[in-house]
This record gives sequence, structure tokens and C-alpha cells, in this order.
Amino acid sequence: MFDIRQPDVWLWLPLALFSALLVFWYVQDVITTLRTPRLDPHPGLPDTGPLVTVIIPARNESARIGACLEGLARQSYRSFEVIVVDDDSSDGTADVVRRFAARLPALTILSSKGLPHHWAGKCWACWQGANRARGDWLLFLDADVAPQPGLLAALVQRATAGCDMITLVPLIHLTSFAERLVLPPFIGLISAIYPFDRVNDPSSSLAFAIGQCIMVRRDVYAAVDGHRAVRGSVLEDMDLARLVKQSGYALEAAIAPDMLEVRMYNGWETLTEGLKKNAVAGYRSGGIRSGIMGLRLGLMAAMPWIMLVTGQVLPLIGDNHAQAQALTLAGVVLLLISTLCWGAVVRYRFRISPLWGLLYGPGTAVYFALAAQALRQIRSGKGVEWKGRVFTR
Repeated sequence: MFDIRQPDVWLWLPLALFSALLVFWYVQDVITTLRTPRLDPHPGLPDTGPLVTVIIPARNESARIGACLEGLARQSYRSFEVIVVDDDSSDGTADVVRRFAARLPALTILSSKGLPHHWAGKCWACWQGANRARGDWLLFLDADVAPQPGLLAALVQRATAGCDMITLVPLIHLTSFAERLVLPPFIGLISAIYPFDRVNDPSSSLAFAIGQCIMVRRDVYAAVDGHRAVRGSVLEDMDLARLVKQSGYALEAAIAPDMLEVRMYNGWETLTEGLKKNAVAGYRSGGIRSGIMGLRLGLMAAMPWIMLVTGQVLPLIGDNHAQAQALTLAGVVLLLISTLCWGAVVRYRFRISPLWGLLYGPGTAVYFALAAQALRQIRSGKGVEWKGRVFTR
């Protein structure tokens, strides 16, 4: 019989309830991942229509911009022009772009003018490109993305069906150990803070965009003053999305793993630089919601290990065998469930082995350590560096 007067009840009941909450969160993340809106290739996509201006800000991207331009040259949709804004590159980025002049006849290489005071470099490059655009739609692509042949056609079809701004999350290639360790929990945290069903809901104030791929109606971009309105922002994509949605325009976000691919970082050095920059800006952008979801992820990652370790230590400091057994059992079960759920998530989201779900918890700890280090650098006035520029706020 269940008797609340028994001492063990006050151990098992809270433990069982908290463990159940963690299991609910693990399963919730799997369901949310599988239900994320997608943009997929399909038959019957248009090959012509409104003119799209593809704007690519590029700063020292000679090693990666070729794949982006190669993908654009193979697009099935042919009504587009390309403007590459060379943002003071020192590695011959413009020379690589010029090699595609014959395959992309409507290609313009624009040398960025000196960076004005209070402007972030990417915002300034995007703004200059937009001012030279002729298209009805502006498509901002990062130089390191690789578009598949049906991308423009699918974007035009989806956007012209009643959308003012659409952003796509590409398939992120994780090659190095550092990328596979840290990026899954980082992307998982972003997905928890900005669930796409709420982002796409006009009645919700939640807004999201990722600068790797943003297409916006030109007159909408002009109406909100585009990148000039967010000119000092490190997270210009998020701030632009928020501005568009607050102005009453339709915003849509989706994943597009079969339409767009990217390798965000190429090792530990660039990964730490990028994540530090994004962590500081993201925390300030996400506000309370960012803190709550960060706490949730931290509990999901840490508590199974804490239970397991505590269960092993308790017998060494006293006669706590019942408590030790309960904590050990809970820790083992939660580690198993979390590994299965996170394994399913990384397999679906990144197309890597589900065994990497084993390192989701440790990867979360590493990401939080990087974020804490970035916040200390900002508060000390040192700032964080990205592509040779220092951000102090």
C-alpha cells in the first residue's frame, strides 16, 4: 500500500515527478523536431516569374563562395540576378566571383565602401546590395551556403502564396569532433527558444530569421527600412525578422535540408568565435525566454549525470543505500532515454549517427562555458571577435 507516512515516499515521489518532467522534455524535443515546417523540392515548380535579386555579402570567403555561386548557376528558376558585395576582403574573394561571370550573366561584384560609424559590417554590405537591386524579391544568402537547383523556384512558389518574408534553415554539415559536440545543443537551444509554429503564427509576437537565407518582398524591405533600421546589430537577421513581423507583415520560417546546405565553421577556432558572438547577442535578443530555455536545456543535460554520480557517492558518506539506489536508477534510466531522444534529433536534424546523442549533455556544458566566457569578455570591455572585427556589445 502507498503510505505517505513512510520516509522513503518523500524521496521517491519528488524524484519520480522530476524524472517524469525530464522525460516529457526529451520526448517533446523529438516531436517538435519532427513537426518542424519544411520546404522540400517537388515537381511542378516554376522556372520563371518575378525577378529575384540574390545578395551575397562576402568577407574573406574565397574558399567557400564558389560552392554558393555554383549552386546558383544550376538553378532551375532563371529569373534572377546576383549581387556579391565584397566586404573589404583580403583573400581574393572577388577574383573567385569573377570566374562565374560567364555562367551567371546577371552577376555584379560590388566593392563595399568604407564602414560607416555605428554600422555592423554585414548590415552595411547587405544594405549596399539592396540599393543596387532590381528584383521584386530580395534573397540574402551567406557566402558559405550551397543551394540546390530547386531552391529559388521553391522559395518563389512559397513566398508568392502569401508570404512577405521567408527564412530557411539549411542542413548544417558537422565534420569535426568540435562541431558534432557543440553545435547540436546550440541549435537545439535556438529551436526551443524560437519554435517555428509560433514564429509562423501571425497572432504570436515571436519572430525568427537566420541570415544564411532570407527572402523578403522588396517593398516590405523598403517599408521597414531594411538593414539600415538594424544597422548596428550583430543579430541583424533576428532583428530584421522582428521588425517585419511587428510591422504586420507575414513571416515564415522552415527547415530546408534538401534545398540548402552549409558548413558553418571549420574547426574549434572559428566555432568558438562564432558561438561566442551569437551567444551574447542571442541572450540579449531572447530575453527571459532565452534564460528559461537555457535553464531547461541545462537541467536536461546535467541532472541525469548528477543523479548518477550522487548515487555513487552517497554510500561513501553514510548509511544512505536506499537514496543511493533510487538516484542511481533514475540517473541510468534518464541517461538512456535522453541518449535515445537526442540521438533521434541529431539524426533527423544533422543526418549524422544517432550515437552522437551520447555527447549531447557534455556538448551542452561546453556551449554554456563558451557563452559564459563571452559574457565575461563583453563585461570586461574586451569584446568578442568575428572575422577580424571586434564586437563589444
